[in-house]
Order: sequence, then C-alpha cells, then structure tokens
Amino acid sequence: MGSVSVKNFILGDGIPRICVPIIGRTDEEVLRQSAEICSKAEQIAKDGVRTAPVVDIVEFRADYYDHVCNQTLLTELLQKLREQHKDRLILFTFRTEEEGGELRHDRAGSMLDDICSWAMVSGYIDLLDVEILSGNYRVVRTATKARDLGIGVVMSYHNFEETPHNNDLENILWDMEQLGGDILKIAVTPRKQLDVDRVLDITEAITKGQAKVPVTKPVVLISMTDMGVRSRTDGAKMGSAFTFAYVGSGSAPGQLSLEELAKALG
Repeated sequence: MGSVSVKNFILGDGIPRICVPIIGRTDEEVLRQSAEICSKAEQIAKDGVRTAPVVDIVEFRADYYDHVCNQTLLTELLQKLREQHKDRLILFTFRTEEEGGELRHDRAGSMLDDICSWAMVSGYIDLLDVEILSGNYRVVRTATKARDLGIGVVMSYHNFEETPHNNDLENILWDMEQLGGDILKIAVTPRKQLDVDRVLDITEAITKGQAKVPVTKPVVLISMTDMGVRSRTDGAKMGSAFTFAYVGSGSAPGQLSLEELAKALG
C-alpha cells in the first residue's frame, strides 16, 4: 500500500493517525467543540498517554451545520477552524442521509456540489470527503477539482446494514482508487465477530500488498457498532491510514473517546 502526502503529513506511512469529528449546528457549538478538542489533546499529551501527536485530523461534519447553504458564513467558520488547527489537517465532510448523515429538511442536499466547491475554494481545508455512491460523474468531477486545488480526496462508502463479501469490499476499494480517491474509506456494520475479522484481514492484506486487487492508496477500514470497536484500534495498528475518536459526542456507532483511543494506540 502506498502513502499520500497532504500538507505536512504522510498518510499511510504506518503511523496510526487520529481524526476527531466536529458536529455542531451553530458557529458557537462548532467553535466550542473545536476548542475542546484542542484542550483535550493538549491534556492527553501532557499526561504522556501518547507520544505521537494526539489529534492529526479534525473532521468538520458540515451536514450538521445550520448555515451550510450560506457561502459567506461557511467560509468564515472554516477560517476560524483553520486558525484553531494550524498544525492539523481539516477534513470537510457533508454526509448524505443515505450514508448516515444528519437528516435535513432544507435545500442543502440539492446544493451539495456548491457546498463542496465553496469549501475547496476557501483555501481552509486539506481533505474532502466524497461518497462513491453519489454517482461516477459527480465523483470524478469533484475529485478532479480537489486535486487541481491541492486537496486530498477521502473517497468513502458506508453500509449500515451489513458487511459485504470480501471480494465486494476489495472491488469497492479498487473503484474508489480508479475514480480519484487518495484515501479510501469503508465503514460497514458487522452481524457477527467474523465480519470484524474480515475487515481486519482485508486491512492487513492491502497493507502487505496481498489483496486480490492491486489497491495502492492508503485505506481506512472500519467495522462499526460496539461489536467492531477493535477494528478502530487493531485496524490502525495493521495499516489503516487513520481512525476516529470523539470528544464530547461521537458521529458514528462504536467510536471510542479520544483518551481511550490514544491509550489503545500508545
């Protein structure tokens, strides 16, 4: 598996990175959560729990933000997040309802292309989440624009019903790479522990170059819910480019707190 350079980071270099989501609805909530992440990371570092940087990536979940359809307000908020996280990567994510995003009753869904474009041209983000199921044309167009602007693409797929067959998961990763993904992210739901084992086995196979399909980009493979918690720690140790933790409240089932994950990764 190869690596990808984004800003001053190399993702997929064997160092397990930690990403923490921000899910506030208002500017005040977003900035308060952002400050809490900084404070908690600083405290964990002081306690000597983790020698590597505690938080490498913050994910702004724009699907929660009330003013996401206002370019001016969105850009101003991203600027403030950039000021708080100068030495971290900022991942911009608008998760659709179909893939577990926040339920919305306004025009945000129909403005997804505009919203992602505003985030990219703002100059304040480093990574952009692109859902592979949003359609090949949209995926390629967005990935191409991101690449032109020097922004890394986290190509994502979420399944809240099951864990597809190994061949299907590997084929999804292959499609992600062909469509322009820089980091390939899959989050699935286990029905039994064997499903969690399969996710970890695929992570290890890709990391060692032993997968059936020639995936060369960094991957992030997650088995969700409490049953899949070990995929968030063991997967990172086996080669997942990064894994998710929460400060305050989580954005997906089975996430560990930042302190718990930092202790597990060491």
